[in-house]
Amino acid sequence: MADRSVATTDTFNDFRREVNGTARDIGDISDLLSASGYIASSTDVVEAIVAINSELPEIKQDSFIFPGRVMAFEGATDDSFETTITFTEPTADRTHTLPDNTGTIILADTTDTSTNKTFTSPTITSGVFNTGVSGTAVLDEDAMGSDAADKAATQQSIKAYTGSSLSTTGSTYNTVTLNTGVSGTAVLDEDDFSSNSATKAVTQQSFKAYIDNLLAAQDLDFAPDSGTAQNIVLDSEVLTVGGGTGIGTSATGNALTIAIANTVATLTGSQTLTNKTFTSPTINALTFASGTTTSGLNIGANGIIFEGATADAHETTLTVAEPTQDNTITIPNSTMTLLTTATHANKSNHISRCIALG
Repeated sequence: MADRSVATTDTFNDFRREVNGTARDIGDISDLLSASGYIASSTDVVEAIVAINSELPEIKQDSFIFPGRVMAFEGATDDSFETTITFTEPTADRTHTLPDNTGTIILADTTDTSTNKTFTSPTITSGVFNTGVSGTAVLDEDAMGSDAADKAATQQSIKAYTGSSLSTTGSTYNTVTLNTGVSGTAVLDEDDFSSNSATKAVTQQSFKAYIDNLLAAQDLDFAPDSGTAQNIVLDSEVLTVGGGTGIGTSATGNALTIAIANTVATLTGSQTLTNKTFTSPTINALTFASGTTTSGLNIGANGIIFEGATADAHETTLTVAEPTQDNTITIPNSTMTLLTTATHANKSNHISRCIALG
């Protein structure tokens, strides 16, 4: 808007030109009457200026309230694109303070890089750390000495700790659970065990195949006391151990028992033999049970012992003196009574007895 003035020496045409210029500067009064906002009630330019002028001190004194909660900013180019700042309907007085610094505003829904910022108790979902992490909550301890439940460990410290604590060289594991599988150069899957290694592990499949092959290639050869030799294939046949007369077999778990029945006489057992013939036996002591033909007869190292009609503590023992030559005593084929020193104390008694007996 230019300064308008008419000098006394100007022509009427100059006056007309200045008046038309002033009209252009002021604009159409109908536009003023249709205006809204602070000058909505103004009917002329002066009233409009007065209405606007009353708001200027508030803007200057930081107490201006923008109507409609909207602030629109035109960029360097006056076009159809503006940046608009809006505010949510406040339920109380709110204050947003911009720092005394130069920088760029970070928006909630945009991807931005924040430098030298401190976040207190943040919740980070799917965070991406591009360069590195540091701070008092990040520990780089190879021995994990702090044993902290609220600190993070660096990759290097984890690698160092697991390398020293879980080294597979010279370590002893009491209980290890392998859920999926095992592999590596120390695990061999050879059906024929060709490596014959004392430091490698084998797979279940190779172990089963090796044993199955051994059993399939092996049989058991055996020969009986009589008849022809026999054999069985170990992986498909069963060897049956049968008993014989007085012999029985039984099995419990992995134990095979071969037992002798009580009908078989043993060296140390006490058994009764019936209808048996002994050729040239050596009998240390022979006892005849009462009621047999040789009732109560016992032949042993102490002589021949006779039990009487009553089995009690009194027996008659027939012994011989130590021979110095072969002697033969013949018992005649007759019923008689023996003469003893107990019944005939001297020779005359013996002679008298013999005469009396004829």
